[in-house]
Amino acid sequence: VKMNHRVNMPQLFLEILQSNGTAAAGGNQTDSGAGAVSFPEDYPNSVKHFLLLGAIGMFIGAICFYALNYMREKTSLSHAVTFLLTCSGAIAYYSMWSGLGVTYKTSDTTPRVIFWGRYLGHLITYPLVLVDISIVFKLDNAQMIALVGYDLVMFMAGWIGSVSVGSHKYMWWFLSFIFAVLVIVQLASILSSEYATDNSKMLIYITMFATGVFPILWLLGSEGTAALGLSQEVGIACVTDLIATVGFGLYFLLNYDSFGVEESEETEALTNQYV
Repeated sequence: VKMNHRVNMPQLFLEILQSNGTAAAGGNQTDSGAGAVSFPEDYPNSVKHFLLLGAIGMFIGAICFYALNYMREKTSLSHAVTFLLTCSGAIAYYSMWSGLGVTYKTSDTTPRVIFWGRYLGHLITYPLVLVDISIVFKLDNAQMIALVGYDLVMFMAGWIGSVSVGSHKYMWWFLSFIFAVLVIVQLASILSSEYATDNSKMLIYITMFATGVFPILWLLGSEGTAALGLSQEVGIACVTDLIATVGFGLYFLLNYDSFGVEESEETEALTNQYV
């Protein structure tokens, strides 16, 4: 009996160590899990669905725009630009859906979910939308650069404000709002252009709508007062993005010939220089 006791002691000792280690590990996971947030596991289902909808919608749009360009006798710069802007949007939404393009900000008064992937996508997609508009309305370089520059500053200021804390973030929002107004004012002035038609004006209205939505969404969403729920914020942003990119692109390219834009004029609109 004494020999059997000596033989079983090491095994018993190992079992005790293993059970203690498992209990300790379980306790650490519980403690850390109580305060830890990880994405996409902690997304509400509605948020997952909206982000996936945005990624799939823009991916399908990109395929359609590439096909429309491929079927033309001569490829179009406008088709290529519209294809690229929806590709960028699809990448941004997929990054947010997969949990990469999002951060959990705990430095604010209350924890906030910040989708930085949205800002990265907007810094590419919306300037390209404005390039399409510049081509349709034959804007010169000065007008196009001003329009695109206003848009870049608008989204960059919003991005910086989203990661700021305290009252400082509202100063960044105000800067973003000012440049959003500048974009809308310049777009409104284009409506009186000699190249403006009923069809082309719709492109302006769509872009003005999207430009006006995002400063309001910033103020009411996670970046600002958090008056909106996360699902509401993501849903509004997703629908607005789909309208301003895929909806814009479909309307633009399906009515492309009615705008009277020639391929040679597209290049000229982007390379026109004053002597």
